[in-house]
Amino acid sequence: MKNLLFWLYVVIALALIAFGYIYWQQKVTDSAAANNVSTQSVSKKAPKKQAAAKSAGSLFKDDAFQQLYNKKTKDGGKMTITLVATPYQTSEHNTSVKDDLEKAADKQLAINAVEVSGASTAASLAAAYEKKPDLILLDALTINDYYENIPVNAHLAALETMYNDAVEQHDIPVVIIGTRPIYNDPAFADYQQAEADYLSNKGNNFNYVSQAGEWPTDDSITDDYNTASALLTSRGIKRWSTAITDHLFNK
Repeated sequence: MKNLLFWLYVVIALALIAFGYIYWQQKVTDSAAANNVSTQSVSKKAPKKQAAAKSAGSLFKDDAFQQLYNKKTKDGGKMTITLVATPYQTSEHNTSVKDDLEKAADKQLAINAVEVSGASTAASLAAAYEKKPDLILLDALTINDYYENIPVNAHLAALETMYNDAVEQHDIPVVIIGTRPIYNDPAFADYQQAEADYLSNKGNNFNYVSQAGEWPTDDSITDDYNTASALLTSRGIKRWSTAITDHLFNK
């Protein structure tokens, strides 16, 4: 009888051990399956995060301009850019740098222009302010001033006055846009270089684009502008507008 009870206890003990092992194994399997489902769920969400990061890319290279753009366009509005242009930004087909900028512009940018035909020393930004711009692209008026015999120091002083008036008195950021070269005119090249040296100096704190180096220096420049009429060709229009967009915008 004792032997029978002993073996009965042994059988019961073994059964309990077997049951415990099966129960433990089932728990481990369920946990692994849950972890796998969780991992797959995270993996499926990852591409959405990547897509969101891509769509949040900045239009402007300058952080301050991008913040201004975000503020102006967040409720479906537009950011206004006013180009202070000259007759030298016009083509022989009566198109202009402003027209080309409009074609390439983001849909939430409104681009307009005012023209200055005389010297910088007699110019102001009053007409530009009437356009209520969020950003002003100011032609450096280099060709105007050179042909008007304005000394380079007076030329730079006039630009600085207009720049500071917009930035400090009207809280409107300004980018000064350097002009094209004049073919076979060393004196103008010196004049233009003096401008670039001053306005590009980081210590002077201007936002300036020098585009002269992007133009041909030999007679092939006649493919970009008519040296007799000083009007741009369609290629010259594109070269000028590209200098601006490359400075402002991310590609």
